[in-house]
Amino acid sequence: MNLCAFIRSVRLGEIDYAVREAGNPSGQPLVLLHGLMDTGASFEPLVAAMQAIEPDRYHYIAPDWRGHGATTAINDSYWFPNYLLDLERLLDTLVGRDAPVALIAHSMGGQVASLYAGTRPERISHLVTLDSLNVPDSSVAGVPDRYRRWLDAHALPPSEKVYDDLDTTASRIAKRYPELNDTITRNLAEQWTEIEDEDGRRRMRVDPWHRVPLPYAFRAAEAKALWREVSAHVLCIDGGDSPAKYFCGEAEMAERRACFADLRHIVVDGCGHMLHLQKPQTIADHICTFLSA
Repeated sequence: MNLCAFIRSVRLGEIDYAVREAGNPSGQPLVLLHGLMDTGASFEPLVAAMQAIEPDRYHYIAPDWRGHGATTAINDSYWFPNYLLDLERLLDTLVGRDAPVALIAHSMGGQVASLYAGTRPERISHLVTLDSLNVPDSSVAGVPDRYRRWLDAHALPPSEKVYDDLDTTASRIAKRYPELNDTITRNLAEQWTEIEDEDGRRRMRVDPWHRVPLPYAFRAAEAKALWREVSAHVLCIDGGDSPAKYFCGEAEMAERRACFADLRHIVVDGCGHMLHLQKPQTIADHICTFLSA
């Protein structure tokens, strides 16, 4: 089943969550969580590769986070704890509480998944992070500016990103992710945008409020406290050429990984940040081996 072919809406409070599903509906649930400015559709190559390795073993569930893709936008600040609440409600609705579930999460999705796994350790059996856990610790010196920018944004809200056409959109994506080939960047351009007007201009399918910094920022000490509570088996896969590896020093990243009681770390050489799109077969091999161990 194509991951983009079956999309349903799940009502969570005041938000309609778009959820993509593929694989065996009776199989082992795998919840895939995308990163910032992305959608669940970007996991399609990874799902296809995993399906080829282990047909019908898994039921793939890939939501669009709030304010992304086809999920409701709130047109205001996106407070990070709300992502954890959304994840809990999604698991309650789509998976249930009878058995712990496995999470596969990229970038921001990995931050959400890892913090949730420490908050509800009994609910997560396996956690796979893809080029994640690398948000820089915030500086206290930047707090006043963050509060000013947040207040300013409410006086002058951010505007939507609109591009002239699909080719222009794809070229912008290619500039940000030069490791991806033309086919992938065009697919992302189609997934991340929709037609804005009769002239064929494309509007990004993401709430522009995601670009507004919150008045508070990431605190590594708080994240580490939660990571030490994680009881799941953890696999961290990072891109050897990802610019994200410069967000934190290697010593700091090693200290973060050491918080987890049971963790394996793999670096895939020649991969950038979107490693599950760049080398889906390699990533699928690592994940399937990990889940079957």
